[in-house]
Amino acid sequence: MLLKVLYLIVMDEILDEKTYETREVKPADFITRLAAFAVDIIIFIILSYGLNYAFKISTSYVAFLQLYWWQILIIISFYFIYFDGSESNATLGKQIMNIRLLTEEKRDVDFSTSAKHYILSTVLFLGYFSILMNEKKQTTTDKFCKVIVAKVR
Repeated sequence: MLLKVLYLIVMDEILDEKTYETREVKPADFITRLAAFAVDIIIFIILSYGLNYAFKISTSYVAFLQLYWWQILIIISFYFIYFDGSESNATLGKQIMNIRLLTEEKRDVDFSTSAKHYILSTVLFLGYFSILMNEKKQTTTDKFCKVIVAKVR
């Protein structure tokens, strides 16, 4: 019985690592990536509004954003880095749109690559228009970090 459990655990790890290599992945287009980002932002607006409303942190939502903008920015940064580097390799918006951040070899992205990708994405935000001009639909940041955002079937 113990050997069977160990076998299943080992096989589960092997299958998890090979999942995207054996699946057909298609590069996510600009609209899909934009929609995933919009879902993430909507989630943050709803949560921050609800937090302000429930705990009466500030007199209005706008005042709340003006007062706590840098804390919100830090939380958003950790959100993108954590979820893109986690086991799901996708933020909640990307999960809803069924896209994942993977290496060019179709492997999971680690936290250091996720952090580098997020920081460079904020600095090189105009690089998103390069999606329209290449077949892998990679941004300038994607190319630099050697990652792809793939629609997983």
